[in-house]
Amino acid sequence: MKSLILTLLYLFKDTLHRWKERPASPLSRILVSFFLSLCALSFLANYVLSTKLLQDEIRQSGGDLITAYDMNTDGKPSLTPLVQHQLPLLYPCDVLSLKQVSAATMGKSHYQIMEYDIAAYAHLKNLPLENSPRLLLFGLKQEFEQEGPRTIQIDNFSFPIHACHMPPHHILGKVFPQGLILVPAGTFSSQGLRPGTGSSTHIIRAKEMTSSLVTQIENVLNNVARLDQRATLIRSTAPILRRLDILMGNQAECRAAFSIGIAVIVGILLTALASMEFQQNEYVYTLMKSFGVRPVFLILNFIVENIFLVGGAFVAAVVCFMKMQKIVLGEFFKLKNTSLSFQDIMPDLTLLGIALLICVLFSSIPIIISAYRQIGKVLK
Repeated sequence: MKSLILTLLYLFKDTLHRWKERPASPLSRILVSFFLSLCALSFLANYVLSTKLLQDEIRQSGGDLITAYDMNTDGKPSLTPLVQHQLPLLYPCDVLSLKQVSAATMGKSHYQIMEYDIAAYAHLKNLPLENSPRLLLFGLKQEFEQEGPRTIQIDNFSFPIHACHMPPHHILGKVFPQGLILVPAGTFSSQGLRPGTGSSTHIIRAKEMTSSLVTQIENVLNNVARLDQRATLIRSTAPILRRLDILMGNQAECRAAFSIGIAVIVGILLTALASMEFQQNEYVYTLMKSFGVRPVFLILNFIVENIFLVGGAFVAAVVCFMKMQKIVLGEFFKLKNTSLSFQDIMPDLTLLGIALLICVLFSSIPIIISAYRQIGKVLK
């Protein structure tokens, strides 16, 4: 045990001596690994951020929504119990079912009147319903219609409502951009007015915006409509998400190839430097082997040394990029007011780190060959 500790201490001291005598060797490994890693992160971050912005834009446009319009005009049972209660048990999604009861005209604007079940109140985010009719205004409608009390009259039935401006990118604004009137269930029947068509609109939001999940939910709705022979129109962004998956798959291959290419360049440098340094100190290492030092210790010494230098340079490049990413992305890639988190770039960091580690191990092959040379051939 004592000899092992002394051997390790001697190898450590020898490494520090080599760094002191030839500082260009560790500095070259550090600087090349640092700048190549920094360039790789800047290049890969452009792809990651572009994909993230595209996904956010698709999500804001309703990419995670599936809308089913059930034209129930032949007396068939409503789809609401199946869609609202059973579908969330099968797939991770939220469901909001609205029943169209009539339509109203206010000035030059035409609004659908939809009933909502008070049990679905939890799904109506940011809605000041308070169990009373509301006129919800989205987007451009907010510029032309003022908030405040209104009165709507249908035939001989009139009821007060309150016009509300809704937040941008609201889930109902993606389905009813022209605005709509929401009334609690039973508002019309309690006044003796019979609802209109009785058709329903089911809004399903997938908790994960993936083509597979959206397609599965859409297939379930299509199968139910086909088997029940219902007049149901289903809209989703599944085709767009499938094309996005293809784009991201091709992009992932390019990113992987770029990371491996950077690692190969670092690996070539490490291999050349390690081979040169070992040859310069081969006589000393051979004497150590003749005194009983195992060649595996010499090999591990170079591997640990390269892992320390390359790993330290890689960590420094990651920290530097996270501190300067707004400047890099803004000035070089013209992506203003955007930034990435560690979670966003973690797959690329992992791939680049593993590739560098493999190259460090690969660069030890010349050391392995030299370390196991016969002692007599070196000392003759």
